[in-house]
Amino acid sequence: MQVFNARHFLRHIGMPTLQEFTTAHVLGPRLSIDWSRPAATLPAVVADAVDGIALALRDPALAASARRALEQDWWLWHDDLRRAHLMANGLAIQEFRHAGADDALAAAAFAVRDEREIALWMLAHREPTFRAAELHLAFQARANGKYWQQHRILPHLEPTRDRAQLETFGREVAKVYQKVGAGAGVHVEISDRAADDSVQLTLYVEGPVTALAQFAQNSFTRLTTRIALETAIVYRPACGTVETIVKGGARNHAAVLQLFGQHVVGQELAPQAIAKRRFRLNALRDGVLEPGADWSRHGVEKVRLRRVLCCPLGQTGVGIQVVASPAKEQDDALQAALRTLQVAHAFAAEYNLEGATLIVYLLPAGAGQGRHFSFDVSASGSSTIRNLSAPNQLIATAVLRALHVMDAA
Repeated sequence: MQVFNARHFLRHIGMPTLQEFTTAHVLGPRLSIDWSRPAATLPAVVADAVDGIALALRDPALAASARRALEQDWWLWHDDLRRAHLMANGLAIQEFRHAGADDALAAAAFAVRDEREIALWMLAHREPTFRAAELHLAFQARANGKYWQQHRILPHLEPTRDRAQLETFGREVAKVYQKVGAGAGVHVEISDRAADDSVQLTLYVEGPVTALAQFAQNSFTRLTTRIALETAIVYRPACGTVETIVKGGARNHAAVLQLFGQHVVGQELAPQAIAKRRFRLNALRDGVLEPGADWSRHGVEKVRLRRVLCCPLGQTGVGIQVVASPAKEQDDALQAALRTLQVAHAFAAEYNLEGATLIVYLLPAGAGQGRHFSFDVSASGSSTIRNLSAPNQLIATAVLRALHVMDAA
């Protein structure tokens, strides 16, 4: 994803989305914009007006209370644009469409706007739906990762919506983290996923005291704060599975699930762990990724190993990571590893492939140039496939199956 720049982002926002967002924003009343000017000039006009607020913050005559209020609104403007930038992608738009399937006004707005404008329109006019999609995608990005686990519990349970019970649940979860210096503060958000009829609980626990280096009012300072510790639970009533993202290992996962049963669904739970499905990365080591393979049936021109992590068998804490050039015609990471380790043949049993990054080059559409994307896989079963767009997720899964890294469904 491109690095965020507020002025550059605004260049891609047309009318009336730009005016609707600006006038609805908390900073809007502080901006003096002549909306009758030519539409092509308005993004720069808005950006200049916001920069004018930044200059006003440097005025020594500005009262301290007014400065704090103005600075807070200015920060919110930039943060909201950044949030819209991060949600201007295919996965987020798909979430918006699912959530707004019965919203005629949203459907009409989607029809005449691109991804950036849709994200900005949703933030301005459907902020709860925008926030729910943010939470869902944040969970999805961390699913199958280091802090993620999946269990089977009872189906058709009804998670409570009572705010008092949810707050009690949050306070009990906060106690789990107190051994690492967490405080008692907690914030709980609950949201529904229209795409798969699941329910997500997201908790923010007051973390240990941390000193952050920052600039405030053009002066460097260190801010003492408590960073929020994030915990999330997704429950699917239809199949009775629950996914948790919890820091602290299996014991904390078990504790959070016990509290979830006690306070959220009112049921004593006996979770059964669903083990991660491991990837057979040694299949890549053993030569299935042939240079002349025909990938056209998957819409793919070529597949290469961008990175490989080679670990000696039976030795812990020892690994060699090799990174190859992204250039399509260059040797991939496995070939580079063979040269680096001065081995003239494929790795024998004394080396295992524990991690890899695959780069997939797609066939060009028409006369255009082909695109490419990459994703990480670990022998433990973790991957970043769910961070890809929906079409690329299907392609990545098909590639892993074709390489015998994973079994067919």
